[in-house]
Amino acid sequence: MKKTFAKATLGLTSTAFLATIGAQAVHADSYVVQQGDSFFAIASANGMNPYELAANNGKTIFDTINPGDVLQVNGTALAQTYNPYSAPAYEATSDAALVSDTEDVVLNTPTDYGNSYPIGQCTWGVKEMAPWASNWWGNANTWAINAGAQGYATGNIPVPGAIAVWDGGEYGHVAYVTDVQSDSSIQVLEANYNRQKQINNYRGYFNPNEFMGGVTYIYPN
Repeated sequence: MKKTFAKATLGLTSTAFLATIGAQAVHADSYVVQQGDSFFAIASANGMNPYELAANNGKTIFDTINPGDVLQVNGTALAQTYNPYSAPAYEATSDAALVSDTEDVVLNTPTDYGNSYPIGQCTWGVKEMAPWASNWWGNANTWAINAGAQGYATGNIPVPGAIAVWDGGEYGHVAYVTDVQSDSSIQVLEANYNRQKQINNYRGYFNPNEFMGGVTYIYPN
């Protein structure tokens, strides 16, 4: 009887172990989006390209992800749990150091339909997302003033589809607003954030009032 009981116990233990491994494997390939997450941050934490991560989940990087969403990941960094609040190295730098629009000037002849801003700069990225933005608004920190002079409404309330303009630093920064939770919690698409030249959502939800001076929004007509 003792031997039989031992074999039965071993069988149950093995089954439970395999079930546990199976459960871990399923969990390892998925990630629950946390507040402050972005495609870029999640992809970086899992050794993926953000475009690949978005495509694998039936999305593009232009789509908004929200806390609680479940994304499928490669699982190459499964031993580490991504925490958006454990500051990556670049967060130790100043806001101005996160953008590098040192060549953010109009270099070639603008057209009514093209984008004359230098590729990779924040102004170029926003012009790609908002074709209605002028080719003649200059450096990022002058966009709100120049847009207002052309008849565009400006204000301090974020709305999806608006352009966020920060006036801090030598050249400022601009981004395209994609989602708004409140005046202090938005998501944007932008280029030249943390020296990343592609258009992407690098920050998830963040407080626009705590970045590079004052923020003004340009609204499409």
